[in-house]
Amino acid sequence: MRIPVAVVGMLVMFMVAVGVLFLGILGFTPVQKCTGACMVPFTMTLVGTFVIGLSATFATWFRALRAPRAYWPWIGAGLMVVLYLVALAVADQVL
Repeated sequence: MRIPVAVVGMLVMFMVAVGVLFLGILGFTPVQKCTGACMVPFTMTLVGTFVIGLSATFATWFRALRAPRAYWPWIGAGLMVVLYLVALAVADQVL
């Protein structure tokens, strides 16, 4: 039962990651020349999404092919949503 839950969780995490990346690029790409603090939300969504996705994938499948840790993809998807909300709060302060 763990393998189907882990696979569905991976699909959900992938869809959430695509959504966060799309909204992060769409919403946080600077339209004026800027450096420093105005790039923080954009960088958070790009780098953070990849780090969370790779970490959750690694934690789910590494040395656990018979019984994957099925809760990690769901935690990863939740963390990606929280990351986007934090990036929105940071963008509200710096942009």
